[in-house]
Amino acid sequence: MVLHGRLLYAWLPLLVVLLQVFHGSFAKCSCSNNNGGCGKNALCSENRKTSAIKCTCKIGYTNTGSAVHVVCKDSCTIKN
Repeated sequence: MVLHGRLLYAWLPLLVVLLQVFHGSFAKCSCSNNNGGCGKNALCSENRKTSAIKCTCKIGYTNTGSAVHVVCKDSCTIKN
């Protein structure tokens, strides 16, 4: 049992560093990964408290989908 305790204490600093590195990478804004799942004609924003992603169409584009599934199409090509 003493050997296991010594091994744990030997690896503890490395484990702390690894946890800090991974926590930092996961704490980044979700919009930085694949535009948060928003299309190429949409802007991604994230609520920092809830981590909810919101896609908003860029100027000149209109959402033809829903509030949840945003699909941005060129406003000039949409038939009225």
